[in-house]
Amino acid sequence: MIEIRISLIFLCVMLLGNICCTRKQTSVINFPEPTGPFGVGTIRYYFIDTNRPETFTPDLDDHREVAIRIWYPAKESSCINRVPYIEHAEERKRTLPKKSPLPASFFDKISGVKSHSYKNAEFVDKKKKYPIIIFSHAYGAGMNQSTVLMEELASHGYIAISVGHAYETSHFVKEDGTVKVFHPQNKELFIRAAERQNAMPVQRKISQTNDPKKIDTLIQSLIDKRPKIIESLHIWVNDISFLIDELEKMNNEKGLFYGRLDTERIGVLGHSFGGVAAGQACLVEKRCKAGINLDGLQLGDMIDKNLKRPFMFMHHDNIEALNRTPNKIFFLNSKNTTYLILIKGTRHLNFSDLSLPGFSEILGIPDGLLGKIEGLRCLKIQNDYIRAFFDKHLCGKKTKMLEDSSTDYSEVEIMIKNK
Repeated sequence: MIEIRISLIFLCVMLLGNICCTRKQTSVINFPEPTGPFGVGTIRYYFIDTNRPETFTPDLDDHREVAIRIWYPAKESSCINRVPYIEHAEERKRTLPKKSPLPASFFDKISGVKSHSYKNAEFVDKKKKYPIIIFSHAYGAGMNQSTVLMEELASHGYIAISVGHAYETSHFVKEDGTVKVFHPQNKELFIRAAERQNAMPVQRKISQTNDPKKIDTLIQSLIDKRPKIIESLHIWVNDISFLIDELEKMNNEKGLFYGRLDTERIGVLGHSFGGVAAGQACLVEKRCKAGINLDGLQLGDMIDKNLKRPFMFMHHDNIEALNRTPNKIFFLNSKNTTYLILIKGTRHLNFSDLSLPGFSEILGIPDGLLGKIEGLRCLKIQNDYIRAFFDKHLCGKKTKMLEDSSTDYSEVEIMIKNK
């Protein structure tokens, strides 16, 4: 299943690159500057949900941990302490599990890469409330996998929050800089991987039919064959709900975010399995007002319940498939404004920072895992559509980009329902 495969790709691609890649690794990764009028501040928080036991460990006293990283609009004059793309690289390198597919040399290669985020930056306007966007990473990936997107959103006045889902992310970095690594050999992960392997024939059939009834039956079969990943889906959505609870507390307590979080305007999005979580959250969490699924086959309750919140499905270009937009069944059944987008020339990994020029050379990403589309162009298209969606459906702004199916980007195919 594509959203599970991402966990291995994000980790193993670095190792595979050392074997498969013959190109000289001389490229430098330069982050595109955010296009908004504000600087970008960043900070981390770590929480424990004492009301939920941790199901990935046998310890009965272990409770669910949730880590977040926040990007927020900041005064340019206060943006002094620039943050590296990979924070605490030496600590990450030191705590790497012995059987990790990620080589320690990765941290040496990428240690000099800088983001456009700054620690200890001041809010641009201390009296104003800002809309919130919560991002869920791909399965097995990290909270910084879409830093370019998060910086872009923050520079345009959003509080962008990436939530780490314990044991199904690579690691947490706590507020004090402590790194907690989640071991890839966890028994629960192996159970989920075995389920995925068993369900692969069904997954392939979904991409090879456009018959809505057959797709409905196949997705239901996929759900039945993947009870553990459905369990994870509900855990991730509960992480999001718990986070919103904590944000409401932060908004009412003295601190950096006191009075600055507009909890009436919360959007969710995610990549791959994180996108599936965003879709499920829009069904069951009333405080989520709009959402985006970036290239994850939607599972969960949407097979039986129609979307009633504004939503966007974005797909990569699967040229081998008869059914190139497998979430179309949910698009057609939606009861609110919904968008179905395909970006030509992309692959699944393009919906992350791995689209950045230089990543493929430094990490040795094998051919075929990224599409032929130019990386910065791909990120710009995604960022523009994502921001236009939230501008319209969270902030009530008019945006020409989403008014009809015409587009300024030749790479984009878009359908709109209930506009």
